Amino acid sequence: MKGTYKAVEVSAPGNLRVVERSIPDPGPGQVRIGVEACGICHTDAATVTGVYPGLKLPRVPGHEVVGRIEAMGIRGSNDRRSTRYRVHP
Repeated sequence: MKGTYKAVEVSAPGNLRVVERSIPDPGPGQVRIGVEACGICHTDAATVTGVYPGLKLPRVPGHEVVGRIEAMGIRGSNDRRSTRYRVHP
């Protein structure tokens, strides 16, 4: 584990708050991306208002990000560290 980060969390429908969370180490075959920009879409708006089906709170909205690989888990190739990526699930 390395440090903490701040995020905006939906703790209840319509209730946003800034929280501090631990930065996890990536597991085998995973990477940790340092987010440089994050988009907010309709799914995130539905999360904030509480109408997203099957929603479990608390939740941090924002799943479309651009950033650079900061750390790699086991079986990762360090030659891609600092490469910029777009994540769009």
